[in-house]
Amino acid sequence: MDVVVLSMLKMYSHIFLSPQTVAFVLFLLLSNTAQASDMCKAVTQTTDFHTYQGKTIVRIDFVRNDVFDLEQPNTYWFHRFANRSHIITTEATLQEDILFKIGEPLDAESLAETERLLRTRRYLRKVEVRVTHQCPDQQVIVTVSTWDNWSLLPKVSLSREGGESRSTFGLAEDNLFGTGNQVNLDYEHDSERTSYLLNFRSPNMFGSHWGLNTRYADKSDGESYLIAIEKPFYRLHAPWSFALTLDHDSQNINEYLLGDEVNEFQKQQNYFEIQAGLKLQSEKDWVQRVFMGATHNAVQFKQTPDTFFGTPLKRDLSQLWLAWQYLQANYRQMFNIYQFNRVEDINLGWQADVKLAYLTPVLGADEHGWQVKTSAYKATELTTDDYLLTSASVSQLEQADLSQTLLKSHLMWVHKLDPQHSLVGQLTYQYGNDLFRDERLSLGGDTGLRAFPLYYQTGERLALATMEYRYYSSLSIAQIFDVGYATFADVGRTWGDNPDLPGSSGDQTLYGIGAGIRLLSSHSSRGTMIHIDLTKAYGGDDDLSGVEWRILAKQSF
Repeated sequence: MDVVVLSMLKMYSHIFLSPQTVAFVLFLLLSNTAQASDMCKAVTQTTDFHTYQGKTIVRIDFVRNDVFDLEQPNTYWFHRFANRSHIITTEATLQEDILFKIGEPLDAESLAETERLLRTRRYLRKVEVRVTHQCPDQQVIVTVSTWDNWSLLPKVSLSREGGESRSTFGLAEDNLFGTGNQVNLDYEHDSERTSYLLNFRSPNMFGSHWGLNTRYADKSDGESYLIAIEKPFYRLHAPWSFALTLDHDSQNINEYLLGDEVNEFQKQQNYFEIQAGLKLQSEKDWVQRVFMGATHNAVQFKQTPDTFFGTPLKRDLSQLWLAWQYLQANYRQMFNIYQFNRVEDINLGWQADVKLAYLTPVLGADEHGWQVKTSAYKATELTTDDYLLTSASVSQLEQADLSQTLLKSHLMWVHKLDPQHSLVGQLTYQYGNDLFRDERLSLGGDTGLRAFPLYYQTGERLALATMEYRYYSSLSIAQIFDVGYATFADVGRTWGDNPDLPGSSGDQTLYGIGAGIRLLSSHSSRGTMIHIDLTKAYGGDDDLSGVEWRILAKQSF
């Protein structure tokens, strides 16, 4: 209506309206617009977007919060310095991830998906998408509120062991100039090699939902590089996906005997894959997808000065493949499942994947063959305080004289005693047959059995059971670390060693108990959780009979 009136004024003002009259009418029109905006009423914020389903989105507001809240008690100079030196995520960057537009009818699922998508961005600590105002004519205002993480992360490591020194220096920025892009530089040096690494990643280029990941490393014993371009299924009903990956990498692999390094070799991998996905069928809360692709995957091994027991045989598993996926979306916002003091988007729906591959020499494979992979995941709410999270996968590879099987299963039970206390039990069973030497199953350190060193036991079978009591405290150390506590008991073992490998990891069942502190880097883009544990091992080598301190950095509690 206003546009029509303005057009008429422009057409006929030279005939019967003076400039003063035109200005007066424009003033009235602008005043009416302001009054209409003032008629919008604030509403109680709620996560139930269905209340406003179908109403027109008249405006999208952005509220961007800095890293630290300076109004909190125990605020110091470094909090103020951090905020001043940090560039807040730009409104344009946030806008690129918004899955709804001004003028469109509000769709509850689009608002919920937007919130989940933004929570996957590591540079954001907290995200809220809410309907904040209701306006005349069935219109609403949606507000997107975000809280930034500290994204500039230095890396310094100096160590000396066995007469050898190792140093690492690096710098990572996970939110370059507030754009959401990531860049990191690393320098590593030890007695045998020196390397420089540059990595750049853009999760959403220009709002297209295309992602780019590049890496280049110049090492004294070779170079590695990665170029990956991807448009994923960024939302449930996205119509298609695409990915192209080119990766050339080399790394040193260590083999262990009861936690001690006994052999080393270099693993070099040339990997190229192109794939495309298509939505087959969907309903409101589920979707079926099909994928097809081609993969070149060649792995070879070289000796190093610390190679005492030879190297694995080279292999090429290049293949053409077809896959199917079923995904049921039933997301719930939960706390204290894998992390603590953070919103976690847990899907209570089913996810199932099946992949059938044909290994062919046309792409470089050693021999003709085939491979089948299947997996399934399900989280279940047993009661209001009990949750069961289960996953299972099976892979079968047949090629010439190779018949390889790998089965993995995991069960996690969470019982919430109250908002700050919970019991967590986990069962893991893995079965392998004819596994590649560099991909054996292992226990110890961050792979389970926390009272034992990393790779303390290795083999082709693995069983592990853990029980843990967790306390999520309200203590925060200067807004830098959130503090939690845990006591735990672990029991497990591996068996079925390959006779070609150096020594044996033993055939004992191992036990371990411990208690410790969890320090969550609550305002950091990496969200690292430091585990400081006091542990006691039972079984295994006599050198582990005492009580020991262990420090690990993980992404989960």
